[in-house]
Amino acid sequence: MIILAIAAWVLTGLIALLGISAGATIWFYMEPVVDTVPDPTSYFVAAGAGFLALFLSVVISVGITVHAARCRASRQAAS
Repeated sequence: MIILAIAAWVLTGLIALLGISAGATIWFYMEPVVDTVPDPTSYFVAAGAGFLALFLSVVISVGITVHAARCRASRQAAS
């Protein structure tokens, strides 16, 4: 169960890293035309979806970590 918790946090970190990378890439291409053309709505939808995915990943990671801690504590209490 501990390995699953570690894997969940690693996945959360990867989602954050990929989100930062995607944001930097979008900014790199949009910076030269800032204030000359309107921002596409799809960028805001993509950003919202990315933040939602990161939030859900954090919630799942916390849930798995709490479950793993409870399982470990109950095993230690039983022995």
